[in-house]
Amino acid sequence: MDKSLYLLLFLILFNSCNQSPEKQQKNTPDNDLISNLFKKIEQGDYPATNAILISQADSLLFERYFNGYGKDSLQDVRSTTKSITALLAGIAIDKGFIKAEESIFTYLPQYNKENIKNWDDRKLLITIDDLLCMQTGIGCEQFFGDMGLPDCEEKMFDQDDWVKYGLDQKMAYSPGEQWLYTGTAPMIMGAVISESSNTTISKFATDYLFTPLNITDNYRWARNRTTGRVFTAGNLRISPRNMLTLGNMVINKGSYNGKQIISEEMIHEILDEKVKLPFDYSFFKTAGNIWDEQNAATYGYYWYTEKAKIENREISLKFTFGNGGNYIVLVPELDDLVIVFTGSNYGKPILNKQAFDMMYQYILPYFMK
Repeated sequence: MDKSLYLLLFLILFNSCNQSPEKQQKNTPDNDLISNLFKKIEQGDYPATNAILISQADSLLFERYFNGYGKDSLQDVRSTTKSITALLAGIAIDKGFIKAEESIFTYLPQYNKENIKNWDDRKLLITIDDLLCMQTGIGCEQFFGDMGLPDCEEKMFDQDDWVKYGLDQKMAYSPGEQWLYTGTAPMIMGAVISESSNTTISKFATDYLFTPLNITDNYRWARNRTTGRVFTAGNLRISPRNMLTLGNMVINKGSYNGKQIISEEMIHEILDEKVKLPFDYSFFKTAGNIWDEQNAATYGYYWYTEKAKIENREISLKFTFGNGGNYIVLVPELDDLVIVFTGSNYGKPILNKQAFDMMYQYILPYFMK
């Protein structure tokens, strides 16, 4: 046989026997779940998905951008901002600036029955805990839209004083009685943090959260044009990598690089399942994934919990939710899995939940195997 042919056969055999483990892993069917997901997005099956980042045990495993977005792109994450406000509240409680069981008016003496519209003595009973659980009783609701209550957040932007506007609204329930999703609660919460710490909320966030996490750029708060007050209910613009850093800190029970940013006890309070969502609402069900004995999502301090049933195994997810499809998802029982989604499906209640179909069909099965 020709020597050149011998050499060719030897090289083929050598390369096939010494294929790197990494390359072999990429060719396995399981790993195709993630690559197939990315192909589906590129084909338009999950429209207006801008970024997916996945880390496990603090190691970034997958990072993919779409639609011209990149690692430094700022995404308007809408109500995921509320979940970041909850982290700031946790820090304020840790530092003794506020107490969860106290009335909000303890920290907002400038607002009282003399200058608040629609005064109701029940307003005095609203606690910090009520604010963080969306159970103030203030008659605003924007999650379901069919409870006969106004959506106050849109009108809030036209007000000089966003906090007073929220406090001015009529009481629909007693505090602690009913879950009513509204931007007024985290706006008031931001004011409580600011007043109790004698600093602006943006400086508080920089000093106690972002800088300790080495987040020094690629984020921008929305502000009131008249007062300059930061909007702590939504519209924070932030990069996906910064979102991932926040998620990794939370899943590590408040710790980052060996430093405790938020106490472990406070992280537990923030993520705790305190309130069952009305009408048995499920993010997975909205995204089209249904199973027997499916339960509603629950709510903690501006963070959600939902359990997914996949291949007869139940997996708990802790997550933020921002209109458009902006999520930080934590799955502690899968080796501290953190998933970040950003998207631009604003005002589209089905499409902005499509991240849950991606997780159900592709991401969670991949990491479960």
